[in-house]
Amino acid sequence: MVVSWIARRELAGGWEVRDGLLRLAPLAWIVASAGGILGAIVLALWESPGIVARRVAALLVAGLGGAVGWGVSRGRHFAAVPLRAAFVFAVAAAGLAGAYAFAPWVRRVVGRWPQRAALGAAALALAAELVNHSILPRLYPAFHLGLAALTAMTAPVIGRGLSALMRGDDAPIRGRAVFVAPAGVALLLVASLAAAPSLARRLSLADNLRLIFLDRGPLMGLGVEIGAMLAPPPPLEPSGSIDDTSPEERLDVDWRGRDVLLISVDALRADHVGAYGYPRPTSPHIDAIAREGALFLRAYCPTPHTSYSVTSMMTGKNLRPLIVQGLGKDSDTFAGILRTYGYRTAAFYPPAVFFIDEELFKPFQERHLDFEYARVEFADPAQRARAVKAYLETQPQDRSLFLWVHLFEPHEPYIAHEGHDFGTRDIDRYDSEIALADEGIGEIVSAVRARRPDAVVIVTADHGEEFGEHHGRYHGTTVFEEQVRVPLIVATPGLAPRRIEAPVQTIDVLPTVLAALDVPRPPRIRGHNVGAMLSGKPAVGAPRKAEVAFSETDDQTLLADAQWRLVCARRAGACALYNLDLDPGEARDVSAQNQERFAAMKASLRIIAVAQGRYEGGGALAEAGRPWPDPIRRGLAGDGEAVREIAALLDDSNVEFRRKAAEVLFDLKRKEGAPELRLALSRDEDDTVRRWCALSLTRLGEGAQRTVELLDDPDTSWRRLAALALAENGDARGAATLVAWWQSEPPPYQRARDVLAALALIHAKEAAPVLIRSLDDVRLRPYLAEALAEIGQPSARAPLAERWATERYQNSRAAIGDALVKLGAKSELVGPLVRFLGTPDPLPNGLDLARRAGILSHVGGLSDEHLLRVRSQSARGVLVKVMVPAGGNGSGRRVLVRAHTSDGRTGQIRIGRRLEGLLPAKSGQPKEGDELPLIELDPRGAVTLEFSGGSPTEAAAALPLDLAAVGDEARFVVLSSPNVVLEALAVVPLADELAPPAPEPWAPH
Repeated sequence: MVVSWIARRELAGGWEVRDGLLRLAPLAWIVASAGGILGAIVLALWESPGIVARRVAALLVAGLGGAVGWGVSRGRHFAAVPLRAAFVFAVAAAGLAGAYAFAPWVRRVVGRWPQRAALGAAALALAAELVNHSILPRLYPAFHLGLAALTAMTAPVIGRGLSALMRGDDAPIRGRAVFVAPAGVALLLVASLAAAPSLARRLSLADNLRLIFLDRGPLMGLGVEIGAMLAPPPPLEPSGSIDDTSPEERLDVDWRGRDVLLISVDALRADHVGAYGYPRPTSPHIDAIAREGALFLRAYCPTPHTSYSVTSMMTGKNLRPLIVQGLGKDSDTFAGILRTYGYRTAAFYPPAVFFIDEELFKPFQERHLDFEYARVEFADPAQRARAVKAYLETQPQDRSLFLWVHLFEPHEPYIAHEGHDFGTRDIDRYDSEIALADEGIGEIVSAVRARRPDAVVIVTADHGEEFGEHHGRYHGTTVFEEQVRVPLIVATPGLAPRRIEAPVQTIDVLPTVLAALDVPRPPRIRGHNVGAMLSGKPAVGAPRKAEVAFSETDDQTLLADAQWRLVCARRAGACALYNLDLDPGEARDVSAQNQERFAAMKASLRIIAVAQGRYEGGGALAEAGRPWPDPIRRGLAGDGEAVREIAALLDDSNVEFRRKAAEVLFDLKRKEGAPELRLALSRDEDDTVRRWCALSLTRLGEGAQRTVELLDDPDTSWRRLAALALAENGDARGAATLVAWWQSEPPPYQRARDVLAALALIHAKEAAPVLIRSLDDVRLRPYLAEALAEIGQPSARAPLAERWATERYQNSRAAIGDALVKLGAKSELVGPLVRFLGTPDPLPNGLDLARRAGILSHVGGLSDEHLLRVRSQSARGVLVKVMVPAGGNGSGRRVLVRAHTSDGRTGQIRIGRRLEGLLPAKSGQPKEGDELPLIELDPRGAVTLEFSGGSPTEAAAALPLDLAAVGDEARFVVLSSPNVVLEALAVVPLADELAPPAPEPWAPH
């Protein structure tokens, strides 16, 4: 009930709480019973007068402690067997000594004062559950299982106290009543066990409920896992198929012989464009183009990463799932097709187009996406416009042109541009960059239309950008609207203006243009011709069964259908359904109220996943002589729900299928496939299959001697994978192999993250110098910092501090700052942190970082002594003086506050001057820290910060100048709501954001 109340905004209604109690509580009861029975046994032994019972109880507790110690050391610290054994022995010995020493005290308290003992046990259970939820979530299962067992073991003591409370006295239970509680436990346990399979099957349909309790309720989350083991969510076998073949092409729009201008804008989200309803004047030129032609209201990129999205748009297919299958690199391209049909082609784009997973896109990068003229350089929109004009002047009028221009603005780092002043925050500077890009688009379109008046103009983007809507920043991490919904506008003479609401994809641009130019469509293109939408004509031939859009990241998939958005965590197999008409922020899952639609969309998503790569030839598919089976294709795309079907292929007669199935199971790392892996390891005649099975089992924590043998294999790739699998389980025998792997050829992004986590787990200090040299990698930098912190090598402090001082990305700033704190940094943190707290978007949780590092007073913060005084008096008002650190741009100062509320409700902290004036302290005047009765702040100079919820948050505001102009001091009154708990307060000078690096010069290609 407590978890349901905490997560009440995420629940569909009271009925979902009811279902949770009816379906989940009995499963959790099964889990808790083990700990409760153990607690009852220990309590009974403690209450027995004999010394033998006391010793047995101590041995039981020691066994539990030793098991937890074994599991924790296996997962984290101790690779050496003697060291690990010593740690386990120490934990067990501590449990033995504690249980033996405290037995008489527990016996006396529980026997004499059961109600008081129950209160203490309840407090212990609450503390254990809070620690279980808050400390190292989703890490070290043995640690969390131990805390769950401790929570459940308090139940007998709590029950004893409740019995005494019901009887109205503290007398111990005697007679037959002693057997009532055990009998009740036994009956409930038997009933729960009998009902468990049925309950688990019903629970498997409640995705939202399972996600909430997995995330919020540690003990109840174990019940969810038990339910998943008893009744895994059934795979949705498609009853039909989405017809992804196009109808017979016709000229819904006739662009034969016309020039085509395709403009893509990096990181431009649709809802920051005026034509899509944005109130700021960010895009007058784009808006003018939209008024002339067709505006697609719901257009989606295939993946919110530039390299994947651009190549997908240029090939008309979702490249990400093909790339992970080893396919698609021989795809026909937009420019290559049009060159075949007589077009001159030119591209103007930055090198950053291929910065993400660069090695996977080498064929496209090296041949410049088949453009005959490619100007690859970092250039602002005005420079791009001049380059396009210069190119147009050299082209004969009798040759049709296909031009692609990719503008890097408004991709981070965001810069405020003169004439486009929307403010200083990140999102303000982002809008300023959009406005600058819009100016460039206006110039480019005018230049093209001046020479080619009938040109088709298409404006779109590669992906969007997040500013905290779903607790993240930038892009590439989710498939929510802010990251994957992009503008798509088509304008050309003869095309009537219209607004199109049906979901489309940017991979639809290529087949639509080819159909309109009357150019034959290559069969492997998977996008759809949306010419009928542009013309308003009814579609002919076999229509698509649904106008849907698909998008994905490594971890999530999206299916957009009308106003409905299905978002799935692919490896966990859990999905949520959102209705954009009622919930544009995608905050409330409505799958429970729309079960039929939810199931249908999940089935459609499964069909799309299965179809990826079906029409590709060569590459990995050729190894088996025929296309990979559907489960393998789903597994290659990261679908964790395909594990059981993939594992079944380990018994297939085709050895290539068995090999690929075992390899995919290694990457998916799901326990559901363990039984088949064990069987195949013991009996498969193919050595490659056995190798993959051994590696997969080792990754799952089951171990296999064959994996150890692979450390000495002549093949480097097997040695590397064996080292990785062992290191992920705390075994450091392959550490040198992992370091050499990273040093010789850093692995692809996802595998690189696996290697970093493994090196951190085994504390491979020899890896530190190699990892430090990799800090230039933008995407891996946060994970490199985390790994270096876990490794604990002091030599990493200096290079991390140097990098931190110039770091532009907020996620990397936070990760490097946290790593420096863990490595014991102090003075090197001060200067950069003062600046990062003063930039237009202050570093999230920067005060907490300063507090953990013990430098809060050095970055304009109150000392612990002063903070305690202010905290105790701020409800009535207290005078505060803060020493402001030097620096900033001279434009003012900012006050930052970290606080929470004691009751979960909203509260305020107000900062300002008293209505009668705030003067420097003099004799007879209030001193710093003095309580000021009957405070009333001057409303003309007061700052109000709001806080809500029990978790600390940080808020900031510019400090009025009359409070911040006393030398190096800021003096003001702090007045708070009674329910606000102040944790930290600091004042820093306002500072400019770090300047971006200079662009590289362009060399002709």
